[in-house]
Amino acid sequence: MHAAVEWHQGINSPAVSRRLGRMVRDWWLVVLPFAFYAAFFIVPVLLIALQSFATYNGEGHGANPVAGALTFDNYLNVFTPTFRLVFAASVQNALLGTALCIAIGYPVAYFISTRCPDRLKPWLLVLVVVPFWTSYLLRMLGWRILLGGNGIVSQALQAVGLLRTGESLLFTQTAVQLGLVYNFLPMMILPIYVSIDRLSKDQREASRDLYARPWQTFLGITLPLTAPGIMAGAMIVFITMTSDYVTPELMGGAKGMMIGTLIYSQFLQGENWPLASAMALSLVIVVVASVVVMAGAAAAVQRLPALARRLTR
Repeated sequence: MHAAVEWHQGINSPAVSRRLGRMVRDWWLVVLPFAFYAAFFIVPVLLIALQSFATYNGEGHGANPVAGALTFDNYLNVFTPTFRLVFAASVQNALLGTALCIAIGYPVAYFISTRCPDRLKPWLLVLVVVPFWTSYLLRMLGWRILLGGNGIVSQALQAVGLLRTGESLLFTQTAVQLGLVYNFLPMMILPIYVSIDRLSKDQREASRDLYARPWQTFLGITLPLTAPGIMAGAMIVFITMTSDYVTPELMGGAKGMMIGTLIYSQFLQGENWPLASAMALSLVIVVVASVVVMAGAAAAVQRLPALARRLTR
């Protein structure tokens, strides 16, 4: 009895009450963001997943599928030849766009981080993100003017014989690729810049002191240690490019159709919500598989120091 009284008094002590209060507060700080995430991301995805197994009511709207009729036909229809071509074109454009962003963004980030004075770095980074200060739609309309038949870019290509008179780059795969790279290049430059800027200069200097050539220092030190930044930028750029809708719609038209455009047309024009949901879930699966492959490529890049040491023997 005496022990129970002491335990009850200990529980009610100010120190224990404060500790319990902090524990409850800390848990709420964790639970609330997860609850918000579940409410506005997980739940909609689950609803789309359930919708993807519904049977389409051809006589009504896509929002009113046949009650109680579940089917896998929507996923079978996703991989018909037409849809497969669009899926393949979307992944191909996204992979090529991501590769171009890496090829362009890495030298830019490297130059800003290692070759520019510290006082100029913030201003150069501001120039990188300046396009984000304007409307995405406005930027695409600007490119439509440049790439149109009377635009500066098309006229210059006509003058050197790369385009026939009256032709333009607008509504071509090249225009779509140009728009994708232009829009998402800053998302590649910034994470790579952060990874390079955090890289210790002592490691590169030690490599040079050991008479390593510049390319050996780059392959053995700089590139492997900045691989996480490349991977972060590649994931962001690839995922957003794959599902982009505005760029292929405005820059490519019918010739530049990507999976985002196809999902949009099925949701809002064809009103076949079950098929559109199956396409959206299939896109998620394809993107996840591609990201896993990219993670493996990043791991391979991090093994470059061992390869560089073998080449220098």
